[in-house]
This record gives sequence, structure tokens and C-alpha cells, in this order.
Amino acid sequence: MKNDNKPFVFQKRSNSIKTSNIEALFRLPTSLAANRITAIKANRITVLMLVEQLSASSQEVKAVAARELRLMAKTGKENRSFIAEGETIPALYRLFRSINPVAQENALTAILNISIHDENKRKIMEENGCLELIVYVLRYGLTTEARENAAATLFSLSAVHDFKKMIVDEHGAVAALADLLMQGSPRGKKWADCLKQESSAS
Repeated sequence: MKNDNKPFVFQKRSNSIKTSNIEALFRLPTSLAANRITAIKANRITVLMLVEQLSASSQEVKAVAARELRLMAKTGKENRSFIAEGETIPALYRLFRSINPVAQENALTAILNISIHDENKRKIMEENGCLELIVYVLRYGLTTEARENAAATLFSLSAVHDFKKMIVDEHGAVAALADLLMQGSPRGKKWADCLKQESSAS
């Protein structure tokens, strides 16, 4: 009798485990959604703190803040969306004239990463003086990566048809792109050539 009961007891435990697993699966999406909302809220607070640091007097502090925004904007549509809100874009592009090469490069690359989100392209172009300063970095950037990423940013923005002519008409843009094609690294040449093709096709 004992041996006959063993399969029944084992089956009962197995059903119990399966029921528990199913209940856990139903709870999982709610838990993930709550964690995601919490993470987004935390990231928003972090962005506000970093934007405040971009107005600090120390170039080193600004460089670190720009780097953190650059990394945050590298992943996730939500991050790119809310990073572009408020004073973030102006705070970043004011660093394009920085004498600190790290601050300049991080700020420019943060704008590049933000521009990947289509809704942000217009926000960047509508910021008074932002396009001019992107071209400034393309022409006079303190590092090769800053100049290459300036070309990449212009290429990203040119995906919106209305912005192509604005970019080509910006003083110094075409000449700087030609210089990058002649002297830049293979990566820089690629972005410059892509932008020239996009512009000539408009």
C-alpha cells in the first residue's frame, strides 16, 4: 500500500509546484513594470542633477557630467526622450566651445546620442545657435573623435528632409566636411561622405 501511494504523493507535489510557478509568472510582468517605472524616475532625477553640474565653474566637473549624460543617452528611447527636455540641450552645446577637450567631446557625443531619437532632431535644430556650434566643433574640434561625431550628428539631423538645406547653408559646414573627407580618419570620412550624399540628393 505504501508503494502504491508514492506516485500519488509525488504527483500532488508536482501539481503544487506547477501552480506556484504559474502564479509567479502572472506576478512577474507587474513587478518588471514597477521596476521600469522606478528606474525611469531615478534616471530623470539623475539628469536634473547632471544638468546642474553642467553649470559648475569647474571644467572637470562639467566633463564628468557630460560624460554621464552621453552614456545615459546611448541606450533607451526613454532616456533620449527625457534627456532632451528642459535645459539639457543648451547646457550641453554651451560646452562645444570649451577649452577642455574631454568636456567638448562628451557634450558633442551626448547631443549625437540624443539625436538618434527622431523627436529630438527638431528640438536640437530649434535651439538657437546649436547648429552653428556643431559646425564649429566639426571645424575646430579639439579631438578627432569630437570632429567625427560632429559630422555624425549632422548626418543624423539630415535624416529630416527640411534640415538638409539648413545644414548645407550653415557657414563653414561644406568646407569642414570637405576637409574631413581629405584628412579625416576612415570613420570620419564615412560620415562626411554620407552627409554630402544626403545633402546633394535633397
